[in-house]
Amino acid sequence: MQVKDPIICTECVEVFHSNYEIVSVLGQGAFGVVFHAHRKRDMEEFAVKRLDLDAATLSIAAREVNNITSIGCHPGFLIFEEVFFNEHHTKSMGHLYIAMELCEQLTLKEWLQMAQTARSRPWCLMSDWIKQLARALDHLHKNNFIHRDLKPANVFFPRGADFKKLKIGDFGLATRAIVNLEEGGLQSLMEQTAQKHTGGAGTPYYMAPEQTGEIYDEKVDIFALGLISAELIILNSPMEGVCTNDIIRSGQWPIAWLDYPDAMKSFFLIKFIIFPNLIRFD
Repeated sequence: MQVKDPIICTECVEVFHSNYEIVSVLGQGAFGVVFHAHRKRDMEEFAVKRLDLDAATLSIAAREVNNITSIGCHPGFLIFEEVFFNEHHTKSMGHLYIAMELCEQLTLKEWLQMAQTARSRPWCLMSDWIKQLARALDHLHKNNFIHRDLKPANVFFPRGADFKKLKIGDFGLATRAIVNLEEGGLQSLMEQTAQKHTGGAGTPYYMAPEQTGEIYDEKVDIFALGLISAELIILNSPMEGVCTNDIIRSGQWPIAWLDYPDAMKSFFLIKFIIFPNLIRFD
């Protein structure tokens, strides 16, 4: 029987709904829904991502679960609590539920749209945010993973931190940086042969040029970080119809940006993040 309510699944009552009570919907996408839920045994609050699985999406969901369990914990990553899977007896294959840390409903993408003044983007805070993201990526890369979809919509604010801390989430497109590491091998990342990955995986607006092909490495995440940095520390360009990332990608630096606070200081930071994709925040 088709369920009228898209949030409550009658086939998942025993596996999931008996353990969690849904409070509200936080967002919906092509593969599922994210909602705010209480865990019944202790009334702890979580964000729960429910993925609608079929034969085509099962492998994608399995990869995300494997990724979040393999990458390891870091202050700059969303905390994942537990996972539930229920195979349906109907035509649909089933649902996968991923319970994770509940953050502010506002993502970095929405924050950028709201904070359109120099006062709302103080240099000390923006530079600290960039450092936080860089440290999180450093942990990810040291664990031999590439995020591949770093963008403001996948950056979250933890609750109770007064919008001072950032966390990276959504590891659904993450992949091994080096696919075939020899067991017990001591080769460094620089000594490995070029690796093939799925071309075009990610969000085009934040993808590095080489990411459209099959040969790339963890530096594609640093390129995305550079573009996010540009959005953080440069107010919207006054040129109508031209966005910050398009200009940065072109290698240009509009003279009009010199009128903005901290623009030149920001330029050198962006330059060292994107070119040559090497920066340290020790």
